[in-house]
Amino acid sequence: MLEHGHTGGQTRSPASQSTSALVERGHIRLLTFNLQVGIQTSAYHHYLTRSWQHVLPNPQRLKRLALVGSVLEQFDVVGLQEVDGGSFRSSRVNQVEYLAAQAKFPHYFQQLNRNLGHFAQHSNGLLSRLTPSHIEEHRLPGMLPGRGAIHVRYGEGPDALHIFVAHLALSHRGRVRQLNYLSDIIEPLRHVVVMAI
Repeated sequence: MLEHGHTGGQTRSPASQSTSALVERGHIRLLTFNLQVGIQTSAYHHYLTRSWQHVLPNPQRLKRLALVGSVLEQFDVVGLQEVDGGSFRSSRVNQVEYLAAQAKFPHYFQQLNRNLGHFAQHSNGLLSRLTPSHIEEHRLPGMLPGRGAIHVRYGEGPDALHIFVAHLALSHRGRVRQLNYLSDIIEPLRHVVVMAI
């Protein structure tokens, strides 16, 4: 079964591990990960020498995604920042969908934040073994558009778990403004996890 979200996001079933099995275990393994569109960086100079990969495809990208997928398999809910929704630079691979398949996540959601057509699909992503009760998107305030947050709810009522996946601005002022925006949404909620980079 495929359920469509608001801007190209989606969840799928059936689950590879039942929600009840995760609840019985008594804890949920969470991870947030800035994929950087699949660019491998291990030193500061890589941000300069490998920056071309933000624009052009690289045949090594799929190998890196497969490696990342093997790590993500250990977690129950994963928040992703700087993923591509399937454009020229990612060789037309929707990286959220690809990682969901690689790491065997039954539910996934892509939030398209900055749509540059065939050239780039700047996105956030959510991978989940738990079945979401509700998913919504937020456009974060900022000088430049293109930053967003995914709000996923598990369960109903005051005891529901709320998880936010956000990609924040680079500037301190921008981050403060965006965190204030999220704080207003979070204030009435009881159980909240914010996964932000």
